[in-house]
Amino acid sequence: MKKCIIIINGMSGNSSRVDDDKLKSVFGHGFDVEYLHMTKDTVLSDFSEYERIVLCGGDGTLNSVINCKKSDNAEIFYCPFGTLNELATGNSNSDDYFLPDAGRAGDKLFSYVFACGIFTPLGYVVKNTQKKKFKSLAYISQVVSQYRIHDIKAKLTIDGKEEEGSYTLIMAIDSPKCFGFKFNKMFRLDDGLLHALTIKAPKRHGFLGAIKIFFPLFRAFFIGFKKPYRSKNMFFGEFRSLNVKLREPVDFCADGEKVNMSGEFDIEPVKLPTPIRVISRNEIDSMAKQNRFV
Repeated sequence: MKKCIIIINGMSGNSSRVDDDKLKSVFGHGFDVEYLHMTKDTVLSDFSEYERIVLCGGDGTLNSVINCKKSDNAEIFYCPFGTLNELATGNSNSDDYFLPDAGRAGDKLFSYVFACGIFTPLGYVVKNTQKKKFKSLAYISQVVSQYRIHDIKAKLTIDGKEEEGSYTLIMAIDSPKCFGFKFNKMFRLDDGLLHALTIKAPKRHGFLGAIKIFFPLFRAFFIGFKKPYRSKNMFFGEFRSLNVKLREPVDFCADGEKVNMSGEFDIEPVKLPTPIRVISRNEIDSMAKQNRFV
């Protein structure tokens, strides 16, 4: 019999809503089902023996699974039980849809965002206990401490066009939404593209720098982009290839997971061997109630 593993991240913000029996009734028909309940010590590595992988957690859980070893033919189902679930809530209004592509930075896959600089540590510095207790408010409580200038010295080559400087934000995104803001109005599901947002660091740090950086942040996240944008200190646009050369190692946020990068690497869109099917909690409840299965 074919094998299915159901991965439940007990550290994710809404893991208390996971119902093992519902999951088995929806995803386990015709499969030998195993469960993996993740804790802080769980290390995900190899799922090659499974024909079906069901993961229940947040965007970071999805990131961990897509970077594991597995069969190219394995079915992957993502059931969002995280705190913000930005990938699931941003990419589609549907309760059931397919995610056909992802991004790759060096040898690391990411499902919707790969970024460094201002506010990006929010993805990995907020404690799981705080997320489970306070939900999205756990992130808001950290916003003030993360409002600070970053000075990331890098050379970027975006589809052959070079720029160099000190940046307070470098972001590659494959979603309309990040930081809770649905700002990427150019996004189209399955367009084979990623989008880049770069904001250069002001020369002065401290109070004056904080004031100066507010304006490009407001332009980017509160107003958003319907078309490519370039100014002296900010760029937003689509790309197929982004080469990054860092002067020194930098911590990036990959779908909420901390990844340290150094030297030179490429960021590019990639087609997934098997599209990831994203199914909401509401759809799982409906399918279980109606005795439907995938």
